[in-house]
Amino acid sequence: MPRNTPQHKTPAPPGYVWIDEASRHSGRTIETLYKDRSIQRRTGHCPGPRSVDLGRKAAWRIADIEAWLDGSPELGPTAQALHNGRPAEPLQPAA
Repeated sequence: MPRNTPQHKTPAPPGYVWIDEASRHSGRTIETLYKDRSIQRRTGHCPGPRSVDLGRKAAWRIADIEAWLDGSPELGPTAQALHNGRPAEPLQPAA
């Protein structure tokens, strides 16, 4: 079930946005950003823009969103790098 758009009474600090604005800016849905955040907390890598904790709230740095949109490699490994890091497949015996 999709989550409702959070209602924030206070504006985000300078240089940061709340999830609704991060969704509009990055083009990812709010639900996808929540999933990205869960993966980031579990593995340390994030498929989307990185989130940060500001007190009890999640926020996204505008610079991180823009870097992610530009495809910056410093945000984590790419799919190609992850694929190349896998061990070789075992050889199958000849039939």
